Amino acid sequence: MISDLVINISLLMSFTFVWHQLFRKNRLTMSSPFYIKIVDGILAGLLGVILMHYSIGVNNITILDLRHIPVILVAFYGGFLPTIISAVVIITGRFLIDVNFSSYVALYMMLTIAGGAGLIVRYMKGGPWKRWTALLLYSQLIFSAALYIVVEDYSTVLDYALFHIVSTLIGGYLTLYFVDYIRKTSERYYQYKENAQRDALTGLYNVRSFDTHYNRIVKEAIEENETCAICLIDVDHFKQINDTYGHQAGDEVLKQLAELLSRLTRSGDILSRNGGEEFSLLLPKCTVEDAKEIAGRVREAVFKQGFLLPDQAKLQLSVSIGVSAFNPVEEKEESLFQDADEALYKAKQNGRNIVCTSWECSYR
Repeated sequence: MISDLVINISLLMSFTFVWHQLFRKNRLTMSSPFYIKIVDGILAGLLGVILMHYSIGVNNITILDLRHIPVILVAFYGGFLPTIISAVVIITGRFLIDVNFSSYVALYMMLTIAGGAGLIVRYMKGGPWKRWTALLLYSQLIFSAALYIVVEDYSTVLDYALFHIVSTLIGGYLTLYFVDYIRKTSERYYQYKENAQRDALTGLYNVRSFDTHYNRIVKEAIEENETCAICLIDVDHFKQINDTYGHQAGDEVLKQLAELLSRLTRSGDILSRNGGEEFSLLLPKCTVEDAKEIAGRVREAVFKQGFLLPDQAKLQLSVSIGVSAFNPVEEKEESLFQDADEALYKAKQNGRNIVCTSWECSYR
């Protein structure tokens, strides 16, 4: 029996690890989309079926295993829907093994465990380990009651029940610890990855991320034969702002500007802070005329916006913007950033607070 316990726990650990690797970007939560809950419910049910195939034979018609742990696991993280689905899958698997009195008892057992687990998760207060303990004890109580019903030799029921209780507690606590550990590790990984891509002050993409997205968008433009564009945005006289009001005020201005620019961009556009007071806006599937129109709206919105300083005074800003577009049929990809940089320089040389391409400037 000990070897069967080890096999069941090993299967729980292995399956949950693979499960997490496949769905780490769409982890099961109470607010998960409908389809995620359905998929996770089916997977939990399949795990329960696998555990049944490595069960302990109590008699000719009764098997003992840890099939209830996947059910309460999806209840713990996802609520009623995946719990009921997993129970139905396990019930189906049990009837495929054999149809007898024990399988009908297992049917009612799994439905009772699933329904009760859903209620415990929904209404019980307390920390995660307290609720998990309640789920383990409840499911074990139902499992033991079912064992008592199907085993005729009551002298052996106590031995099997005690062994199963110990198995449930060991397997259950190890499973939750393992799942909690890999979920937290994954969260930290994605948080570190996100932080590495973001500018610490503004929360926009940083220059490293800009390079990655720039190469991706240009590559997609070439593959799809689509025009893409870029706007380089530079705050006019920003050094003067720092010298006059201090670096704290300058930082506050940059944060407010980043928020304003974020509101003005389209879905799918890539807004980055490339360093200092320079920002960039990558525009996939965008012509130069559309890019000029977007840049014009940005310039006008910034000029009309009052930027609040730490002393509650308001400051008016202006930006100069260089615009360039890349047509894969007519141009080389290297020209996109270079032309935008030259256009920005032209905007600075022509009085600032304007939008320029490499061949013309717009003052409105």
